[in-house]
Amino acid sequence: MHKIIVMTLTAAFLVFAGVSQAVKIRKPTTEAATDGAKRNPVCLKDAAPILGKWTLVEVAPRATGQRIPENRTWEFRPDGTLITSGYNRHFKRNDTQTFHYEIDNCMIVSDVPGRPGKQLRYRVYDLQDDRMVLQGGVEGFYFFKRQ
Repeated sequence: MHKIIVMTLTAAFLVFAGVSQAVKIRKPTTEAATDGAKRNPVCLKDAAPILGKWTLVEVAPRATGQRIPENRTWEFRPDGTLITSGYNRHFKRNDTQTFHYEIDNCMIVSDVPGRPGKQLRYRVYDLQDDRMVLQGGVEGFYFFKRQ
């Protein structure tokens, strides 16, 4: 019982002191709010439509609604390498990560570095010349602009 009281008081103190790991969430602009409603789903046969550099602008648990700002670069290479770089809000620092991906059953399937056997799956929810929305992975929805 004593441990529970101490933990509760410690947590309350940290909140009061302003120590927080909260992520700033913003309401989408009018354009962004309707972005998720527009769909041009793509069943990928190969990686050609997604190759190149993309800027990850925002992520969200749902296609419409509030989004979390991002500023990372994802580069899909023809050899099946995906390189992500920029500020990583989970690690609170800039980093670069290298993944291996393949197209399987219309989806992008990538490995997870440091976690053998673990895979992330993404469906191309929307794809235009200059923008892309992926569904899946860890965040839910990923909103990109082509560089």
